[in-house]
Amino acid sequence: MGRLTTVAGILLSVATAYFARTFNNIMDLLQLVFGFVNAPLFATFLLGMFWKRTTGHGAFTGLLSGTVAAAVIHGVTVAEGKGGWLLGGGAPVHVFRATMSQNFALAIGAWTTCFVVTVGVSLLTRPKPDDAMRGLVYSLTARPKVTGLKWFAKPAVLAVIVLAATLVLNVVFG
Repeated sequence: MGRLTTVAGILLSVATAYFARTFNNIMDLLQLVFGFVNAPLFATFLLGMFWKRTTGHGAFTGLLSGTVAAAVIHGVTVAEGKGGWLLGGGAPVHVFRATMSQNFALAIGAWTTCFVVTVGVSLLTRPKPDDAMRGLVYSLTARPKVTGLKWFAKPAVLAVIVLAATLVLNVVFG
């Protein structure tokens, strides 16, 4: 089984390398993959962590629909000769000037679709009781009160310092 898996992995790597050759740079390919996978997954995680009403059925349906939305957007739009595979030779819905623009639109569409479908399906399905969600959802998780810390041990103070330093550096070097 190990040898078979190794051979399959090598063949997949070779196929991926030939596929990657069609892109201007590896970042375009990575952003395409991230738009298909990470964007809907991010929406699912956000809702699952911060909205106690999210259900498993809603999360799964939302994740699946977000991925399908990404495929549809990629299939009906074109950028630098990539995409448009759903059109069958017809005119694309939109032509992007750069592949990265297409990838951003794809990710936004996938995230939004996943978010909306997850909320909709979750509202139509029975939620778990609050006791089962305790410790999993932010609003139902007890937050410890820590007092007596020095300024450099407080995350909020450090966050303000980092944001101020980022602003200053952007003004100076931007």
